[in-house]
Amino acid sequence: MAVTEITPTAMSLDASVVVSQGAGTAIDAAKTMEFAYPKHGKLLILIDSDHADTAATFTASDYGINAGFGALEVAVADTTMEMVVLDSARLNQNVGEGANTLPNVVEITWAANSAGFVRAFYLP
Repeated sequence: MAVTEITPTAMSLDASVVVSQGAGTAIDAAKTMEFAYPKHGKLLILIDSDHADTAATFTASDYGINAGFGALEVAVADTTMEMVVLDSARLNQNVGEGANTLPNVVEITWAANSAGFVRAFYLP
């Protein structure tokens, strides 16, 4: 499956970021999206849906999800925007070559009829 890489915008305390409806990276249900994930901190993902069947499944690619956490599934109604905040505690960096040195990657796979846009932000 093809992959679309998303570069999150770093946010700063006491500063705003303009987010326009219909902006960001277009959802392509045939492609997986990937986000670099901070080793410590939170990642905010904004999903702007253009279809009633838009649904995302969040998983961790490189080293997997820590015990007690599973894949996160989010359904987004047509013409709405939803935000998802992921914490670095979800991901496991304790196994494999490069553990604790390589960035984690979050993958999003989409339901067949998903449409809209995605943006990501590193929270301070």
